[in-house]
Amino acid sequence: MFKKKINIYSLILIVLVLTMTIIFYDKLPEEIPIHWNLKGEVDNYVSKPFGAFLSPLLMVAIWLGMKFLPNIDPRRHNYKKFESSYEIAIGVLVTFAFVLQMAIILSSLGYDISMDRIIMVMAGVMFVVIGNYLPKAKSNFFYGIKTPWTLSSEISWKKTHRLGGRLFVVSGLAIILSSLLFNETVRVVVMILTLLAVAIVPIWASYFYAKED
Repeated sequence: MFKKKINIYSLILIVLVLTMTIIFYDKLPEEIPIHWNLKGEVDNYVSKPFGAFLSPLLMVAIWLGMKFLPNIDPRRHNYKKFESSYEIAIGVLVTFAFVLQMAIILSSLGYDISMDRIIMVMAGVMFVVIGNYLPKAKSNFFYGIKTPWTLSSEISWKKTHRLGGRLFVVSGLAIILSSLLFNETVRVVVMILTLLAVAIVPIWASYFYAKED
């Protein structure tokens, strides 16, 4: 039932974003902003047909891709054990792309949108939500913290994902707070430090956890 609800939620967002894009398409400029620097200033544009539908296509690709991957995973049987967590991850990624597209449309229509803050807040929320459910993930080849040691040791997998989940939550909260309360320099430093933490610490820890097996 939960899986069905998340699927419906994701599909509603996809249909809604496609509908909104089509409705506002004629009002959009010939060049659509798709990238902003750390000051929130646009530094890259693409043609309207591509820019307008980039995020909607990304949403479809995320949804279809993450639905397909478990079918080719040698450990596909494990997905049933953390199905709810996996579906939530899909929903979070689709939501991120949805908010991004809405912000792009508003920015293209001339509204003053602080894209750097929006992206950082959404990234922080994504970290917090995924971090809360990451410890529930079971061993697989596509989702989670995959190192030679987590994939070969059940103890390493469990402990690494427990640690990784905490790091994701703390990092997400730090990103959200810095994006709302501090200037761009602080935001950049926080983003770099948190990304390094979630990328390096779990990999390093997984090696030592595997030695306990």
